Amino acid sequence: MLQNRLFLRHFIANFATSSAFEPREFENNEKTAITAVNALTNARSIVQITSKEKVGKRFRREFNLPQKAIDGLRNAIITCERPAKQLQNEADQLAKKLEQRRFPESPEKLKKLRDEVKRKLKSGKKDEISDFDKESFGGKVQEAQQYEIRNEVDRIMKKENFNWKPLEITTKESAAAYSLARLAPNYAEITRTLEEFNTIPDFQPETVLDFGSGAGAGFWAIQNKWPDVKEITMVDLSDAMMKFSMDSLRNEQSSEASQNGRPFVHNNVNFRRHLIPSLNTTYDVVLAHRVLCEIGSSETRLQLIESLWKRTNRFLILIESSQTGAFGGLLEARDFLLTQGTLVDYRKLLKSLEEAVMLSPKVVRIVEDYNLSDYEKYALLMEAVPPGHTVPTMLPTATVLAPCPHDLGCPLGVHSSCTFNTRFQPIRADGRRSEKESDGTEVSKFTYMILEKSQRKVNNEHTERILKNRKLGGHVTCDVCTAFRGIQRITLSKKHGEMYTALRSRRDGDLLPINLKTMTSSGIFEVDN
Repeated sequence: MLQNRLFLRHFIANFATSSAFEPREFENNEKTAITAVNALTNARSIVQITSKEKVGKRFRREFNLPQKAIDGLRNAIITCERPAKQLQNEADQLAKKLEQRRFPESPEKLKKLRDEVKRKLKSGKKDEISDFDKESFGGKVQEAQQYEIRNEVDRIMKKENFNWKPLEITTKESAAAYSLARLAPNYAEITRTLEEFNTIPDFQPETVLDFGSGAGAGFWAIQNKWPDVKEITMVDLSDAMMKFSMDSLRNEQSSEASQNGRPFVHNNVNFRRHLIPSLNTTYDVVLAHRVLCEIGSSETRLQLIESLWKRTNRFLILIESSQTGAFGGLLEARDFLLTQGTLVDYRKLLKSLEEAVMLSPKVVRIVEDYNLSDYEKYALLMEAVPPGHTVPTMLPTATVLAPCPHDLGCPLGVHSSCTFNTRFQPIRADGRRSEKESDGTEVSKFTYMILEKSQRKVNNEHTERILKNRKLGGHVTCDVCTAFRGIQRITLSKKHGEMYTALRSRRDGDLLPINLKTMTSSGIFEVDN
């Protein structure tokens, strides 16, 4: 459940009045004043648009595996006992299965669904058990019917993909099939996500943890983005998957490689089955790609998120599928870190101030005021504590680097998802070409979140995100995720000149290339830019 802060901000971001809206007139500004509509509440606003001085580069459209990765995968596959064509057939079946795979539902929801299906099945039963049957067979007929109903419920739940089980890879051949199915799309998803770091070009991590490394897509994506990274640690629970990825990452058996003692393509890559127990070992970047979908319990997922958050020095990257449930899992992790990062450890705070003889009555009043929300107390205490003292929180404070331009509640709610797509060239062992696209490429849809250990920096230029860009004849309409006003829908035509051209050249997921400044709005909760 979200804390008061997220709930209140989500409410403010999406609430609007139904009263009539009268746009204000602007002098000498007609060409830059447009009407924006909240895509969820239909609240109308007059916004002033201007060109941005610094417009970030567009995200690339296609991400293909480097040749070294392809060669390494081929070298690992030829050591398998089954022929390549058979492995490719298994990979195609696995790819379809993973594409339809649901995010694990909570036990409460699964029980509710099962009870509903069972109720409908019972209501459709016309044959009732007679008293003669009960007396003659001692209830065996009734037991048989109950058994039949349970089997039918299981069949229906399985048909609707509610038969979630963690993905198990126990053999070298199954690891090869998974690598053929997912190495290329996983690489494209991770590489596209790492493009977000273009906004901080001076960032160069020295250590990276890839939790749930699988076939090694994260390794190649990290090498592509930061070729000078000093150490990469790959953790995967599957022994077969780990050994197969080691085979694919081995260096060419040259005399130079053997003399230098470098068996792998990277000088310092470590393979582990589990995380190092000590929290003293930390990493500049922690990556978890499609890991949450392998954990059936919400409580266990949040425990993992907390563990990974404590192990990162700065950034935590979470990537999941485009399923609505997967996006909900990301939001759950996001909100957990945001709320725990502003939930004050009052006992620790009071103890530290008492020891320093700096505990003031103002701090005590704030701590004991139960009318304040957790976030309000955090904000007030940040101003009330003496200089040089920090406000201890349950977890290090978090902020969202991407894709959200804010740390508020998601305006999309729980019935929609913020998804992105990337194109890639699939790798096939049978020599055939993909038939999904005319050019032989395929598209992978996913959702992601990058969280940073810091407080959000206050600036005048927000990084609004284009969620949906519709390019029509003579005009372009796009839905934009804004910092304070939820999802705003704006339309620009050719008369807007360079701003229209810049917006039309952008794709879904890109940063908005223009500035939006709200002048008037029909919403009763508005904050001026």
